[in-house]
Amino acid sequence: MKLNKTMKRWIFILITALAIFLTADLCAQERGVKFSGGTDLVSTYVWRGVYESGPAFQPTLTLTAGNFSATAWGSVDFDNKYKEMDLTLAYALGPVTLSVADLYWTGHNDDRYFLFDNHSPHRIEVGASWVVSERVPVTLSWYTILFGAADLNDKGERAYASYFEVAYPFTVKTIEMKAGVGMVPWNAEATYYSGGRGFYVQNIFLNAGKSWNIPGMESMLIGIFTNLVWNPALEDVNFVGGISFRM
Repeated sequence: MKLNKTMKRWIFILITALAIFLTADLCAQERGVKFSGGTDLVSTYVWRGVYESGPAFQPTLTLTAGNFSATAWGSVDFDNKYKEMDLTLAYALGPVTLSVADLYWTGHNDDRYFLFDNHSPHRIEVGASWVVSERVPVTLSWYTILFGAADLNDKGERAYASYFEVAYPFTVKTIEMKAGVGMVPWNAEATYYSGGRGFYVQNIFLNAGKSWNIPGMESMLIGIFTNLVWNPALEDVNFVGGISFRM
């Protein structure tokens, strides 16, 4: 059977992921494996400044071995009209974290999860985050979609949708805060709903949250958080509240 370019790309991605997992397994034998998980309940789901759905459950499961991590994260709204499933592999090199993610969400002409042809709803995104300094922990992050039939601009061409963010975490008394701004450098209509725009500011945010240990269950955490998000490009604003549970 002759393989088309799309299938070859997916096979390459799967082989790469397998190699990373094998490497992680060797690390795990020496350093041990840790699992963590939890779920959030949010009033609104907003991703990089873009409104995705109303109230939603967002479970997460993470495997960590040394500097390597593999995370499964999902979101489903109360009406079951929007569903998302993200799988991310990441590796930390000091202050820099490199990642590759499979991003899947509904809302395409064909939302079948195991569809990997030229109509696939999946997007494969690579990213890098850099914590500039321990004293002043400004974080610079860049993400670009390399593969995915759904990654298009307003002309129907491949967009290689990208997102750049500058964020700064800080603490006010016992409240953990984070402020930042995210930008889209070029047209990426199908991912960020930006129309024909080129460079623009997509996401201005201020987050606040606090967590507590559950008495008698020290490995369990419960938290509350609020996120205030402005999207100048879409002339939108969202104020998100949520509850988190971690184990």
